[in-house]
Amino acid sequence: MCRWCGRPVASAPIGRPRAYCRRSCRQRAYESRRRGIELGLGDEELVIARHERDDALDRLAEVHGLWADAVRDAQDGLAESTVLSRLLDGIDRVIGTNG
Repeated sequence: MCRWCGRPVASAPIGRPRAYCRRSCRQRAYESRRRGIELGLGDEELVIARHERDDALDRLAEVHGLWADAVRDAQDGLAESTVLSRLLDGIDRVIGTNG
């Protein structure tokens, strides 16, 4: 998997395994490392825009609500397959709104 975008990486016939799927991914990773050094960030720290953070938290809250609904439906005796189907459809809607 590409260390930048997560896409599959073609294996090299010889030499060390490739870490990036494309040169652009390698370049973005380099730029990110350099910027992290400039900002004094550790390897596990990430800078994102506030609106992206807020969007991620909103989606997480939606999934949490879907989970609570699924638990309630299961406790009410709804068929497991129906509960799972509703949960997966809801999650698909939340993920599908990713702009």
